[in-house]
Amino acid sequence: LPDRLPDANFIFVDNVLEALQQLAIHHRSQFSYPVIGITGSNGKTIVKEWLHQLLHQDYNIVRNPKSYNSQIGVPLSLWQMNEQHTLGVFEAGISEYGEMRRLERMIQPTIGVLTNIGEAHSGGFNDAEHKFREKVVLFKSCKVIIGRDIDFEAGREVIEMLGEDIQLFTWGYGENNDFLIKEITNRTATTSISLSYNDTECTFEIPFTDEASIENAINCCCVLLQLGISSDVISNRMKHI
Repeated sequence: LPDRLPDANFIFVDNVLEALQQLAIHHRSQFSYPVIGITGSNGKTIVKEWLHQLLHQDYNIVRNPKSYNSQIGVPLSLWQMNEQHTLGVFEAGISEYGEMRRLERMIQPTIGVLTNIGEAHSGGFNDAEHKFREKVVLFKSCKVIIGRDIDFEAGREVIEMLGEDIQLFTWGYGENNDFLIKEITNRTATTSISLSYNDTECTFEIPFTDEASIENAINCCCVLLQLGISSDVISNRMKHI
């Protein structure tokens, strides 16, 4: 093949995938802007795309194309990062033990989002707790982690083990949540959601009524509030997701 492409450069390596990932690690290290890392059993791509839609007016965003969240997809996605971007939003998907460690080393997120922990892609793990422990490896370098309270019920100590400087922000109906759900009202084709955070009330409407979309929208809202986006702006933008 080299003889047929005399103007091309070839690098011969023992392991092509490992070399690709090492290149991605080096490339990612060149940039210091915030990076949101998203994982979970379902909803990763939707949350990533909605965050892009909700935040593209405030940031120049780089993200995975489509669902490029695998061992090959993630390094290809990270290769898009450049100095013009001001925010990265990357999803990470795994199906077996050990995969997230490699993805975490590449993505190095500063903000983590756990969409949920469900039955999808459970075959490669011993049980639900094992899968949870593997998923949250992505958040090892995060300063902030966001997710639904019930997805962290059995895993708060795991988060603490990842790093003492990590702040876990949960949403739910209990008073101990950082993002307190006040009310969710389903209508014919829309859903109204009210929550509070740090004495700030945020009420918004989404053009969906299914449970998955409601959870995804709440996760997005929590990220926006963490980034300092005002409740009025969130309310206006959420109508169009």
